[in-house]
Amino acid sequence: MAAATSALRWYFLLSASNILGQYLDVGPFENNGVCGKMICNTLEKLKELEGCMVVVGDLQVSLLEKTKREDFEGISFNLREVTGYVVFYRVIGLESLGQLFPNLTRIRGAQVLNDYSLIIFDMPNLKEIGLYSLLRIDRGGIIVWAAPQACYLNTINWKVIAPRSRHVLGSSDVKMQCVSTCRCTSDIETNYCWNYKKCQRYVEGPEADKCNEQCLGCKKTNGNDCSVCRYYTYRGRCVSKCPVNTLLLPVNKYCLDIEECFELKGWAWNNTCVFDCPLGYVVSNISNIISCKPCPNCHKTCDSLMIQTTSAIQAAQRCVYINGSLTIHIRAIPEAMDELRAYLGQIEEVSDFIFIYGSLVITSLEFLSSLRYIGGRNLKDNKYSLVVDSMINLQSLFTTNVTNNLKIGRGALNFSRNPVLCINHIEQLNRLFPLKLDNSDVLQNNGYSGGCKYASVGLQIRVMNETSALVMFTPMEEPDVHYTILYIRLPIGSHKMFVPETCSDSEWHAINVPIDFGKNGLVELSSLRPASTYALCIESYDTPRKYLARSTIFNFTTPVGKPEPPFISELVANSSTLVVLRWVDHKVYRPHITRYEVDLTIIDINPKNIRIRNHCKEDNVPEIDFFRHAVVMRPPPDYDRSCESMCGVLSTVTAGALVEEYIDFCSDTDSNCNIDEEEAPGNTTIGRFVRTMSLNISASRKDFQIGGLAPYRDYRFRLRACVEDVCSRSARSVVRTLYSDYADIPTITDVSANDDGEISVKWKPPDFVNGIVLSYSVQVLIPRVAESEEIEFSPNVWCVAADKLSVVVKYIARRKYYVRVCAASLAQSGACGEWAAVRAPAPASARHSGHVPAAAAAAAALLFAASAAAGVCCARSRPAHDDRVPLVDITSMYRIPGEPSDLMLSDLVSLSLVTEQNNYTE
Repeated sequence: MAAATSALRWYFLLSASNILGQYLDVGPFENNGVCGKMICNTLEKLKELEGCMVVVGDLQVSLLEKTKREDFEGISFNLREVTGYVVFYRVIGLESLGQLFPNLTRIRGAQVLNDYSLIIFDMPNLKEIGLYSLLRIDRGGIIVWAAPQACYLNTINWKVIAPRSRHVLGSSDVKMQCVSTCRCTSDIETNYCWNYKKCQRYVEGPEADKCNEQCLGCKKTNGNDCSVCRYYTYRGRCVSKCPVNTLLLPVNKYCLDIEECFELKGWAWNNTCVFDCPLGYVVSNISNIISCKPCPNCHKTCDSLMIQTTSAIQAAQRCVYINGSLTIHIRAIPEAMDELRAYLGQIEEVSDFIFIYGSLVITSLEFLSSLRYIGGRNLKDNKYSLVVDSMINLQSLFTTNVTNNLKIGRGALNFSRNPVLCINHIEQLNRLFPLKLDNSDVLQNNGYSGGCKYASVGLQIRVMNETSALVMFTPMEEPDVHYTILYIRLPIGSHKMFVPETCSDSEWHAINVPIDFGKNGLVELSSLRPASTYALCIESYDTPRKYLARSTIFNFTTPVGKPEPPFISELVANSSTLVVLRWVDHKVYRPHITRYEVDLTIIDINPKNIRIRNHCKEDNVPEIDFFRHAVVMRPPPDYDRSCESMCGVLSTVTAGALVEEYIDFCSDTDSNCNIDEEEAPGNTTIGRFVRTMSLNISASRKDFQIGGLAPYRDYRFRLRACVEDVCSRSARSVVRTLYSDYADIPTITDVSANDDGEISVKWKPPDFVNGIVLSYSVQVLIPRVAESEEIEFSPNVWCVAADKLSVVVKYIARRKYYVRVCAASLAQSGACGEWAAVRAPAPASARHSGHVPAAAAAAAALLFAASAAAGVCCARSRPAHDDRVPLVDITSMYRIPGEPSDLMLSDLVSLSLVTEQNNYTE
């Protein structure tokens, strides 16, 4: 380990020195937040990042060896993106990279340092990486080495950030002191963090930030405030395409004005801002206007190439002629074949030799698609112009076009220790070389893992149905030959060649065929998967001669049959009448689906179940269960990924947007899920709302909005995927619509009162209800005893069962009342109609009181005057106080409906005014 560390140290020192020597005189360019590549080896240089939103090029923070922790306090930059690689090397005193770059979201890796885009090396004071906004590294891996105090290195899911690259994380010297545990979620697959405060963020999946689809990362409080743009960026805004009269900066898809391109030291070509002309073009400067002009014969000649890393592959991008040798030795770089195709596809001539060895990831030499001449001026081992050695996964050589046109100046080829490369490929190429290869050496050293000797058995495959196929073949006459049928299910959409020796995620199945079957072999393959493509071959093994041969590999596809149901990933109530349905397809059946069927049915509420409870005595309205308004499930592995990270629906029902794990009830239990289902219902209504509905949806849709639903009601949804007229079983889910503020309001149809204080009230039920009415309440108010009839008292309340629409209540006898009716439903305790005023008729004695003797009237007038005078005197003699009555009795919220108010009428009106003769006072 010490030797490895020392080697890496010197290696990075040399790399950093070379880089710094090359770019030290480069100053930053800043325009609209776009900066050129930055080399920060002093604090002053580092502070030049102020104002940079994106660095076009590389960012290197290195050799700050005299700094202290205090020097970095208060320094933070708004940098969001780097198009090249990022290096931190020997920055003394820096404890967290996130302290400097809390907003760094994307490293594109357009240029990599060897195979890496994030390099953290020899950082003695670093305690954590802390780049908690980092979501994606497009190209290149991560290496963290010689950071002895760094914690939280393994609590980050680097495969999510840089999924196609190799990562090297050095061990910490203070591992026992690191409390590197995450408490972000109970799901171990997503429980990752940058430190004890910051959890890892995700671009996709249920845990992703709910951002606008144009964003790659955003603020949690505002989904439209993008960290960086997923597609194109113009003047700080995310756009779907560049505006007219702008130039595309291809390295990061920024849209620039031509002046901005010039300030970046670039020029306009083909509606893009470029810094170098593409292959086949040269720079043209006419009247100080720089552009690119065609140059068919302007090809770059390179010296000998040693290809071992991603950066070395990229460095060969423009090489057409190689004046020397081409050596390729790539061991474990994921996706190396794609890199080789992209950057070595234009090589036409190699003056010396080609040497390819020990490269685990190379399965073919087709990436040298333009090769037409190997000179052999200087030979490998003074003999060979093409050497291919120890390529354990190499299955094929050059393309047919290259093989038919390749010219060799001199030398021989040498193939050795290539176990799955068949001899026929080598023999075809051997004919092109002036010096022929010894066939005995070829036979002993290549293709020895089997499958290169052809077994002629007349193989035929008959597909019986979606789960079985019949294999027929004619065996050889030798009695000691044994046969084995090998077959494998090919990954969906894969164009890769599969042979039994190749390591893959899928496994080859083997069936030993008995030898007493007669002249014709018939073997049935069962338990196949529908809508799947299989590769199949037959191996024969001659025991005495130890001779292994294999038939041609045949592909066959099983029919689709009855598809698997789609997976409902989101069923979310968006309002009181609208539900959003989203789903994903089973990966196997996705290409074959032609339409979807969806039906929904309201779940009836039995009124008898409501009448079981006395809701007048038990007036507790059920609490709103937000989980019933949003069903969000994580799809199982066989299904496509859902889009809840971008759809934005969940923000409407935040409290209910909790992602649940899917449980396959049909597989995990003995239940029979293939029983016949009820037919889809027709389209019916309940009042003005949907009761049942059936729809056909096109195969291109993966979401649908259903409106016109009843408020606060449960609906059962069924979704089926169809291939022509054959449909899957139903995917089922239930969701409850949100409640409506305008529901549950009853309307009084008739109200009357008599002179005994009896009030008769009739009403009609609400036009629409949040679920169902649990009970009604009749409220009665008496106006204040004064000229002004403002309502000053809390109402008296009588509770009425939900199946009643009228009631007669007894109250204090008065000439005038205010009455209203309220309803309690599943969603709320009281939605009330308007107050209705009602007058009781005057009693008979009052109607005939017009002939009162004049003396009585005069006595009454004197009594009134005396009372008024006495009131004035008393008012002057006692201290002033506030005798106003509150509008609402605060004790009413604690009373059982039907009990009288604690604030009684007698507290305010003299009981002498209420006579036995029921004389009324207004």
